[in-house]
This record gives sequence, structure tokens and C-alpha cells, in this order.
Amino acid sequence: MQATRRIAILGVVLVCALAVLAEDVTFLTNRRQWEKLPTATLMQMGSIFMNHKVMPDSGMLCYTIVSNRYAPDMTDEDIRHCIHATCNIGRIYSEFYHDFSKAYDNLLNAQEMAEQHHQNDYKAIIQMSLGVLFMKLDPLQPDKHYYKKALDYHKQAFWQAANSKFYDILPVIFINLNYHSMCHQEYSAIDKEIEAYYKFSIPDTALKFSFAQSIGKGVDAMRQGKPEEALEVFKNSTIDDSNPSNTAELKIMRNNCIYYALEHLGRYDEALKTLIHNKDFTQKEAPYYIHECYKLLADFYNKQKNQPLAEKYELLYYRAINNLNTTTLSGSIDNVYFLREIDKMNEEQKALTLKQKHDRQMLWVVSAFLLLALVLLTLLVINRSRIKQKNRVLYENNVALLAADEQRRQQAEQEDKARAETEAAKYGAIRMDEQSTEELWQNIIHVMEYSQEIYDENFSVARLAELIGAKPNYVSQAINQQPDWTFPTLLAHYRIREACRRMNDTARYGNYTVEGLGQSVGFTSRSYFVKLFKKHTGLTPSDYMKQSRTGTPLTVPPKEGETQ
Repeated sequence: MQATRRIAILGVVLVCALAVLAEDVTFLTNRRQWEKLPTATLMQMGSIFMNHKVMPDSGMLCYTIVSNRYAPDMTDEDIRHCIHATCNIGRIYSEFYHDFSKAYDNLLNAQEMAEQHHQNDYKAIIQMSLGVLFMKLDPLQPDKHYYKKALDYHKQAFWQAANSKFYDILPVIFINLNYHSMCHQEYSAIDKEIEAYYKFSIPDTALKFSFAQSIGKGVDAMRQGKPEEALEVFKNSTIDDSNPSNTAELKIMRNNCIYYALEHLGRYDEALKTLIHNKDFTQKEAPYYIHECYKLLADFYNKQKNQPLAEKYELLYYRAINNLNTTTLSGSIDNVYFLREIDKMNEEQKALTLKQKHDRQMLWVVSAFLLLALVLLTLLVINRSRIKQKNRVLYENNVALLAADEQRRQQAEQEDKARAETEAAKYGAIRMDEQSTEELWQNIIHVMEYSQEIYDENFSVARLAELIGAKPNYVSQAINQQPDWTFPTLLAHYRIREACRRMNDTARYGNYTVEGLGQSVGFTSRSYFVKLFKKHTGLTPSDYMKQSRTGTPLTVPPKEGETQ
């Protein structure tokens, strides 16, 4: 069954590889073709390329395309794919290109995304990946700084997986915790995790479950001072290679565990053979770890007082470290172009994301502006409608007042004629200085009501006195004794009233301008006319004229002295 599965997986890999080679496509062509693929398909392709350690560049491309699709408002499934892809980009940088800075950066990005979207399962995977990254860096720094960070990340991953009941990855985390603590002889650092691990109901189908049980049992025997028992456990441990991911690393780990047990038992010849075998295996299957083999050989020969061989392997160790640092800083020549293209692709995606963000912001700004303009326009229309209604009411009130005033004037005119005839017959001519103030006031009102001369711009108190036949000072005194009246206010009142009447008479005055109408009733200043008109009617002359032309104007008969 396993053989059939392996053949099927390798067949898919071979088909992918042959397709790429047959088409002889460039990175850019691959990118354009693969960008059209569904996210789930890209994740499957990336898993094949990565887990079987063939064509890591293709795996990187698949995961980069998926990672660049990330958006906070995606579906939960797509968000999980993006987090997983970003995490795997970090792992590829670490395992294949040994670019630990970019590996660390991508893993932290994946961790932020997982925290933001509460993807606790992925948080455990990412923290474990960070722990593995610092395990690789541990031999490069003698002060245990990276060891402590690796231990801390693995502990976080352990408890995160435990709290989320994500038991499938607990065995792998458990293996790393045990192995790392044994290498540094600090077993007590993981007491709580070991105690908790055996209380969980971990399925035996979990990844590396069998090997985790063996290494846990062996390390426990070592900490209890039973290296013989530990040796048997380590030798009899099996590694399930149905999933080839990290199989070589686990075999190196098992060989080192056997070495530590043999060394504790004092079986140095067997311990040395184990180290040599592990060195040869590492050079073939996982050359990145060769510096660890050289370090263990150098330590072994130092303990055996074999200075020449100790110095030889120390030199090889430092050379390996130097090569590793050089690779880490500069990268392999074969990968430089590809990684530059990946960086360029990421920059293009960032630029596109920024542009989309800017476009969204501009859309919001324009939408907000249009909404504000619509609100203002609506308010303007409502306000205009209210003003129009108010102006109409004011106009109608003024028209009603004019009609009532005209009726009162006609009635007063008839009464004045009758009184004048009666008084003339009774008294004859009477001197103005002998008239009472009330009689004088009535004569003033009579002139203001019926004389067209009051609309002459030069009309004055003196002319009013002449028309009445009284002294000007008597006329002024009679007007001033009336509440709220002076000659200017009285004259303005009658002129404005006449202006309203003429505006309503559109048949004769419809073609007059505001200034022309003002001049026709005696105003020489347009602004003064507008000011007085608004004060008396509540409307400007223009508004009043609009209302008179849109409404039903009064039919006003001509006054004395006017022509039809």
C-alpha cells in the first residue's frame, strides 16, 4: 500500500517536472500560468515540490502566489491557505536556501496573520517552525542564546497545540524538545511538557508518533541514568518514512541519540563508528548539518586526548560554519536569479496592493464627497423650497394689505369729498394756521393718498405744505406728533406701497426693472430702494416681482394722472 502511494506521488512529481522541462518555460511564464490556478491546486503542487525535496523553486513560486493573494476579508479557508503558504515560504528559505533572515521574516508574518484571524492550529505549526529554525542556528552561537529561543518557541508550540487539541503535531514537537534538551544535558527544562504529553489522548496515526514514543522513552532513561536501556530503545526506534518530510533529519537525530548513549556507557569504539556513519550519511542526505557532525567528532577526540584528530575536525567544523555563513549571507549562485525574481514579484504585489488600497481610499473620498454634495444639494433644495413658500406667503399678505388699503383709500376719498363740501358751505375759506393738528394730519394723508407728486424724486415737506396750503413747520409738527412717523418714513411708506401696486400691475409695469420701478416712485438709489422695500414687505423687489409674475397679479385700475 505504501509502495503504491509512493509511486503515485512520485508519478505526479515526475509529470510536473516533465511538463516544465518539455515546455521549456521561464520563471515569468510559470508565474503567469500558475497565477491563474486555484489556491487549493497551488497548495497541493507546492506540497509535492517541497515535501519530496524536488524543484524547491517551483514550490516557492506556488506558495508565493498564494501568499500574495492574502486579503483580510477573504474566506476562512483562503486565509488558512495564505497562512500555510507564508509559513512554508519561511521553511523553504530555511531548509533549501539557508537564508535565515527571510525565513524568520516570513514565519513572523505568518504568525501575525494567524493571531489576527485566531487560527490557533497554524499558530502551533508556525511556532514549531520558528523553534526548528533556531535549532539550526544553535550550533552557530556558543552562548546558548539560540538554544533558549528554540526551546521557548517549542514550548509555546507545545502548549498552543495542547490547548487547541491539535494533537497531530504534538509528537514532532515532543521529539524536538527531548532531543534538544538531551544535547544540552538540561532535562529538567521540559519536565512540565513531558508530564503533560503522556496525559493527552494522542492518536497513533499522528505524524512521527512511533518515533516520538521511542525518543521520549529513551531520553527518560538517559535522565534516570539508564543509558543501556536508552541505547536499546534508540536502536529499536523506527521512523515512518511514508511521509518523507524531514526523514533524513530524524535519522541524524536518532544516530546522535545512539552516540550519546554509547558515550555514557563508555563504549567509545562503537560511539566513534556511529559518529563516522552519521557523518557519511549527513554528507549525502543532509549536508547542511555536517558542521554538527564535525563538532561532535572534535568533542569526542578532545575527550580521548587525540589532539591531532580533534584539531582536524575543529578545523573542518569552522570551515563548515564559514561556508554556512557565506551561503546564508549570499545564497547559492544557482538560486540568486530565482530569489531576485521572487523578491521582484513580492515588490510588484506590494505595489499593486498599495495601489488598490489607494484606489479604495480615493473611492471612499469621492463617494463621501458625492454624498456630501447630495446632502447639501438636498438641503439647498429644501431651503429654497421653504424660502419660496415663505416669499409666497409674504407676497400674498402684501397683496391682501394692498387690496384692503385700496378699499380703505377709496372709502376715505368719498368721505373726504363729502366732508369738504360740507365744510366749504359752512365755513368758507379758513387759514391753515387756524386749523387743528388733526385736520392738518388728515390733509397730509389726503395728499399722500391721491397726489402723484409724492413720486417725484424732489418731493419735499415744503411742496407738501404748498399742496395743503399750510406752513411747512406746521406740516412737520403735525407729522412728528403722530406715533412712529416722520416725513421720510411717511413718504417711504407710500412710495413702497405704490411700488408693490405697480409690480402687481404686470400689464403696465411688467417690463420694468427693479431700478426702473424704484425711480418711478421717487427713489434715486437702487440700494436704498431695495433696503426699504425688504424692510416694509419682508421680500426683496426681485423676489416680489417673481411672485407677482408667477402668481395671479392684481388688476389695478390707473390712478389719477396715470395713462391706460
